[in-house]
Amino acid sequence: MRIAVASSNGGGLEDTISAVFARAPAFTIVDVENGEIKNVKIIQNQAMSAPRGAGIMAVQMLINEGIDTVIAGQYGPNAYDALQASGIRIYTFPAGTSIKKAIEKIIKGEIPQEQVSTATPYVPPMYFPDYSQQTTVPMPPYPTYGFGAGMRGFGRGRRRGRGRRWWF
Repeated sequence: MRIAVASSNGGGLEDTISAVFARAPAFTIVDVENGEIKNVKIIQNQAMSAPRGAGIMAVQMLINEGIDTVIAGQYGPNAYDALQASGIRIYTFPAGTSIKKAIEKIIKGEIPQEQVSTATPYVPPMYFPDYSQQTTVPMPPYPTYGFGAGMRGFGRGRRRGRGRRWWF
């Protein structure tokens, strides 16, 4: 098993798990054979400073390293979808958890099934407002007149048009 852990600082087994996946400064890659940690490698995350698409770039970097399990505090929607599509197992631990303790829990199988991340990823609520509890359609804060309606008609049909006098 090859595990990649989003590290909050420089990486290594003494470091802690980062709160985010794609913007973590480094990934600690741990090779596990027969229930023992065999090799530890630290790679810097080049996707950390990407203006956009950091999640997909980080996933591609880990696929190239041959990762089959990922640990982080939380995942963005694009990174989560890319990890699921590639078949990589996804684990979620609280930010600040020791990397060594998290890996030992995975090796021993002490993780309850609920802690394995199978739910939808975190998406800020401002992007997708929940209108399911409302019974009415939200109205805009300003009046919206249709084309040609309103105070003066927006230049259409004023004074009956077609060059006639206005009192006819």
